[in-house]
Amino acid sequence: MNKLVIITKNEKTYFVERLIKELGQNEVGLFNPWTDLILPEGERYLVRTTGIYGSDLDLLMAGTLPPDKLINPMLALKRFRSKSSQYTWFEELDFPVLHWLPLQGTDALTIEKFFRLYPRVVVKPLVGQGGWGIESHTWSTFKTWWKKRKGIDESYLIQPLITGARELRYFFIKSEFSVTLERKSKSGIAANFKQQGQASETQLPSEFQETIDQLIDKSGALYGAIDLLIDDGRLIILELNTVPGVEQLEQVSGLNIIQKFLTANFFCHKD
Repeated sequence: MNKLVIITKNEKTYFVERLIKELGQNEVGLFNPWTDLILPEGERYLVRTTGIYGSDLDLLMAGTLPPDKLINPMLALKRFRSKSSQYTWFEELDFPVLHWLPLQGTDALTIEKFFRLYPRVVVKPLVGQGGWGIESHTWSTFKTWWKKRKGIDESYLIQPLITGARELRYFFIKSEFSVTLERKSKSGIAANFKQQGQASETQLPSEFQETIDQLIDKSGALYGAIDLLIDDGRLIILELNTVPGVEQLEQVSGLNIIQKFLTANFFCHKD
């Protein structure tokens, strides 16, 4: 039996290749839910797919597994799969987030009113990865951008553009390990590693630790990464990613993040 089965569409990602290197090829099974028929047997299962593929077939397959074998839990995978679902959840639990407006189904007058409140906004895809599709717009440039997409691809939302804030990524293995990066981008709106983002290791300001701990606890996630802003002394939650990359994290911190993952209690615990 495989020690770990990875549900993935692309086995050449850094995370997957590192897992195989650490565990050994014979200990890892790979399953592509869009091409493979039989889900291999394994001690643990890890979902490394996201909503960018436009299908939830991966979650449908993962949902047939015993819950205690799945990393992360199904509830967390579903809750944080799209920005709209997680932002709604953040607001319901009163975590600090920016105002946001989904574009699909929203009339032009409401969108224009949002721009009157916030003259410059960030447009984000509802399901994104690697900083893809994030742009900054004024009302004038947005109208041109929206005209090309309306009725074709409306799966976006808008939020106020915050400039001058510190952008942090807080990677965590629940109750065991965390490391924080401060990230910067050339564009100022997407600090992802693949988008030529730069990063350095830092510390989460202590006054926000309790809120972050509460967020992790309530999220149900066993591991993940929280993107956040520190703007003039206030905490703003941008996103909780339950399928985070670790390439930048390992390079900047010099830590073997994958080994910490594989020795975490949720992975090593035998039922």
